[in-house]
Amino acid sequence: MADDLGVTRRGMIGSGTAALTLAGASGPAWSAAEMQGTQVPGYYRFMLGEYEITILSDGSYTLPTDLIAQNQPRDVVKRYLEANFLDPEFRTSHVNIPLINTGEELILVDVGGGGNFLDGAGKLIENMQAAGYAPEDIDKVVITHAHPDHLWGLIDDFDDPLYPDAQFFISKPEWEFWSGDRAVETLPEMFQSFAAGASRRLPMIADTVTLTAEGDEIASGITVLDTPGHTPGHGSVMVKEGGETLIITADTTTHPYVSFQHPGWWPGTDLDPKIAETSRRKVLDLAATGRSMILAYHLSFPGLGHVARQGSAYRFVPALWRWQL
Repeated sequence: MADDLGVTRRGMIGSGTAALTLAGASGPAWSAAEMQGTQVPGYYRFMLGEYEITILSDGSYTLPTDLIAQNQPRDVVKRYLEANFLDPEFRTSHVNIPLINTGEELILVDVGGGGNFLDGAGKLIENMQAAGYAPEDIDKVVITHAHPDHLWGLIDDFDDPLYPDAQFFISKPEWEFWSGDRAVETLPEMFQSFAAGASRRLPMIADTVTLTAEGDEIASGITVLDTPGHTPGHGSVMVKEGGETLIITADTTTHPYVSFQHPGWWPGTDLDPKIAETSRRKVLDLAATGRSMILAYHLSFPGLGHVARQGSAYRFVPALWRWQL
């Protein structure tokens, strides 16, 4: 079946090796142990004040590293990656999606890529169920922006809405960009499928969507941050509860080293990279100054940590102390 990207979905990597059979002239055949090719259910919980936050994995996918820094020479980027023991050609992008339980409401921030984006993604629902929730339980959904890995999981394989009882929130500039002709007219050819996918899904929530602006409150202590550039109306989310602060950065940060140590390097997925850099520095400065935690979508699961200043830039510090058995 063809998906929104216009290609037929197929497995890039098998779930396991076929049984290896060796037959010798003087002995019986035997089979090697089959590789499983799976990980444990992808969810992680922690408390922020009285709010229980569950980070749900939507899986991961592989991207070429030539998208990491469009304003830097390729050899500079490759040397930097190699110096940090990273593959210079490809990187794994995780998708870490927060579900906030306030005690009164369940608030999901983004809905993942669903079954029609990329192989390796689309794991949100199974991990949500493993964590004890179902899509029907969700009261509110915040859409940070309308890229496939944040929006296309709005519907199931039969194009039916997955969150029938939820109220939706998205910034006004983001809604207007993807709902009109601007996306088709503005996006480069390689991202035209993003516009087609958004135009299929956004009308489904038109009757239940609230268009937001900077500082608007989603629930008590949960507010919207305007962080445009990656897309025209890209938004982040700030959660304040019990004297603690969590900034859900969405795609202002996309790499565990580059986004922090080189915030001036421009990812190829940013529509307006100069504005996106301003937003990235805004979020990093907020987190470092306030000693806030951040939840970054595309860092290794669960993507939870802090931002420390390092010279004129920053570094990501995983919040290991949050891990509990």
